[in-house]
Amino acid sequence: MRLDRKLFWSYIVIILIAISTSFTLFTVASNQFLTYRLMDSMKKELDLIKENLMIYNTDYFHSGSVIRDHIMQLVQSNLIIIQDNTLAFTNSQDLYDELQVHKGDISYLNKHYLTVSGETNIGYTKFDIILLSEKGMISELNQLNLSILFITSLVSMLIAAFFGVYVQNNISRPIHLLKNKVRGFQESMEAPEVTIYTGDEIQELDEDIVRMATSIVNNDRKRKAFFENTSHELKTPLMNIRGYAEGLKDGIFSIDEAAEVIAQESESLRTLVESILYLSKLEDATHDRYQLQLVDLNQFLDGFYHKMAGLVADKNLEFQLNLDKSVQVKMDDDKMIRALSNIITNAVRYAKTVISIETIVENNVVEIRLFNDGPQIAEADLPYLFDRFYKGDKGQSGLGLAIVQSIMTTHHGTVEALNVEGGVCMSVKLPYVASSSKRRLNEMKKG
Repeated sequence: MRLDRKLFWSYIVIILIAISTSFTLFTVASNQFLTYRLMDSMKKELDLIKENLMIYNTDYFHSGSVIRDHIMQLVQSNLIIIQDNTLAFTNSQDLYDELQVHKGDISYLNKHYLTVSGETNIGYTKFDIILLSEKGMISELNQLNLSILFITSLVSMLIAAFFGVYVQNNISRPIHLLKNKVRGFQESMEAPEVTIYTGDEIQELDEDIVRMATSIVNNDRKRKAFFENTSHELKTPLMNIRGYAEGLKDGIFSIDEAAEVIAQESESLRTLVESILYLSKLEDATHDRYQLQLVDLNQFLDGFYHKMAGLVADKNLEFQLNLDKSVQVKMDDDKMIRALSNIITNAVRYAKTVISIETIVENNVVEIRLFNDGPQIAEADLPYLFDRFYKGDKGQSGLGLAIVQSIMTTHHGTVEALNVEGGVCMSVKLPYVASSSKRRLNEMKKG
């Protein structure tokens, strides 16, 4: 069954349950209320009759039709007055006839009438006064009330059904639009736009679907570009290896010359494949697979500085380290070393005389600035520098900086390339937990 029909019939069932419950409760409550009001009215009539009869004497009561007319004016219910188990007076000919049929036995009347009884003295004689009202009258009043309730409920149900259809359309129409949007995306694989503006969770779902579809499209494009770039990057060294192998076979190249080129291209292939596998592993890994732990950043960078000093020295470059106050950073040592190593390796390739590492601590963020005095990067290349296999104006491409960005993202940090005075700076920003001095002070207080 379609959603709109489910909503409509669910709405109708709820209305019917509500109406049937109302009918049941109304019938019970109305019967109790009418019985109570009728009995209360009859008790008041009985008290009024007793007050008026007490002013007469017995003989005057039996002989005075004026008195009886007076009583008739006071009473709206059926009245029976009994003296010594004998009918003395009644205002209803039907009651009189029924009593004659049952030989004056009034006990049967309780089955068909609501009764209120009391005693009074007229002169020195005791009389029993009984007021009666037919039970069927309450049923008739209930039937009348139920008829009115049925008509009003029917009108209300029709109005509710009309608004139910309106509400159902307001709910089902956006859902149908969402369904068609998802199906359209499956067929075209083109990111849709937000088209539902209901101001509720359905609009939020539409926005989430659009974001998800956009992400899928972007990831698909990146995947295709990645495979295209990978195949292109692999093709170049493979063609060189093949060309020199065939040239060696045909005697065009010497063994030493061919072996040197083949070895270089093989190393390029190894590095590329290792980078591809490493990046894939990084992006498939969850945060739980990272060995994150609190690390004293200054100690970490000091160790990293000495580790990279040999590489920098081989290029006859000056290597500087300027550290701000030390802070505790939650990181995976191995992956952070890999990220910073990629940056330093690139810096060594372009630097003229100096490479420096500097930290700046402020606003709960520590910035690691890795500077080299090489040529600046074209402004058009800066936003794309960390994309996979992006080729700048110098024709260089690779995965090193893409790996850096992936690692920093997992550490809830950022990396950015900046053209600064005298060269290029890679700015790495990471959140820190606390300064090392504060952490030691807190540990001393706990101890």
